[in-house]
Amino acid sequence: METINQQIIQNRRRTWLVLAGFIFLIAVIGFLLGLIFAYQSDQADIMVPIYTMMGFLVAAAIYTFFVYMSVTNILMRSSKARQLQESDDPTLFNIVSDLSLAAHIPTPDIYMMDEQAPNAFATGRDPQHAAVAVTSGLREMMNREELEGVLAHEISHIKNYDIRISSITVALTTFIAGAGAVMIIAGISMMRGGNWLGFFGGGSRDRDSKDSSYFWLAVLAFGFIVWLGGWIVKIIGVPIAQIMQFAVSRQRESLADVSGVNLTRDTQGLIDALEALKDDSTPMKNPEAKGAALYINEPTNKHGQTPFLVKLFDTHPPLDERIDRLKRLLGEH
Repeated sequence: METINQQIIQNRRRTWLVLAGFIFLIAVIGFLLGLIFAYQSDQADIMVPIYTMMGFLVAAAIYTFFVYMSVTNILMRSSKARQLQESDDPTLFNIVSDLSLAAHIPTPDIYMMDEQAPNAFATGRDPQHAAVAVTSGLREMMNREELEGVLAHEISHIKNYDIRISSITVALTTFIAGAGAVMIIAGISMMRGGNWLGFFGGGSRDRDSKDSSYFWLAVLAFGFIVWLGGWIVKIIGVPIAQIMQFAVSRQRESLADVSGVNLTRDTQGLIDALEALKDDSTPMKNPEAKGAALYINEPTNKHGQTPFLVKLFDTHPPLDERIDRLKRLLGEH
């Protein structure tokens, strides 16, 4: 028990480091874009990048707050999951209720994803506003002991507050990706606007026409800079953000396995469940949904491949490694 508590403490420390990394990344992106804007003027003003950086940080905080408050709805819509009532699946509700009681947390909302691939994930702001989702394939494949093992793993994510950091990192990652996309669209719009100005303002040769031409070129240049900055954010900023998000995901999976066994007191149930997941190769319809990094097992697409970024940054420890660790734990009892 002492070892698990130490792992939880270490996990929280790493979590704060990752959050600090996200804040630093957003600040750097804002500052660098501000520098680009500042050096387009005749006299560069150092306050421009500082204001841009502060604007990015404030926008990220506001966006993260709103996503954080509605993260369950966002992820469940992305996964096309529907909320269940107790009458829909009394056995499933009974298992989740018993595990929540053992974990000393409120019973989370329960969702079902119409997916034949066996998988599950937990999300929410905190134990009082949490949800677990399982695929129909997992529900059909697992016996009660295996299902308890999987759900105990997910309940542990809720109990250990893994869902909070996951929600925040999802929000920050989507903010950075969204900021890049908005800048690309805005840059294209500005360049198109500049072309229209050039078309309608270039007919005469008077002074006003010359001023209009300068303004047209300035709009085109500024639009190009915004467009280029958007691509820099998407190409560099987004992968870095995803690396940090996936780093958190990898750490939390191993801890949730051990914490889950503490809830069920049945190591073999989770071992059997992980072995069943390892032997299954059913693809998911939407392996790159926003909640994909939260799944108990790495999702695969119709070609039997794990999404590129998930595989590249190894969001989950290998199932064999997790099974071996649990077998060692079983041998200690």
